[in-house]
Amino acid sequence: MNTFKEKIYQTAIAQVKEKINLLKTERKAINDGILEDTKSSAGDKFETGRETMSRDLMTVENQLKQANFEFDELCRFQAIKEPSPTVQEGSLVQVGADKYLISISLGQVTVDGQKLFMLSKNSPLGEILVGHKKDDQIDFRGKSITITELQ
Repeated sequence: MNTFKEKIYQTAIAQVKEKINLLKTERKAINDGILEDTKSSAGDKFETGRETMSRDLMTVENQLKQANFEFDELCRFQAIKEPSPTVQEGSLVQVGADKYLISISLGQVTVDGQKLFMLSKNSPLGEILVGHKKDDQIDFRGKSITITELQ
């Protein structure tokens, strides 16, 4: 794997790890709030507050589950060492001036001063790119685009 692609993965993994840590901190704060509320409250106000915190906790748990899945996916893609002749998950693709890493939907990432987009194979552009080769011309949203580089 080339070093630029490796740096992309390192950057993305660091971002997802940070997100996981923030969600764990938020989960702990909500749990602490539920425990504190249990000690000090009674009645309808107590039930409403507890229900709200329980919903918040469930939301954070779902976000944490998704972030852990994204982390696992990034590690799986990072392990792909052999380049493919066609665009697939783990491919770094250049289309015109834009670069895309087909992996997880993380959005725009800057690595070594270069901006690129991390997108899922299920995104509109990802679906169109997957399976194509370098120098293939593809129609996307009424425009003809060419894959100029594939790693």
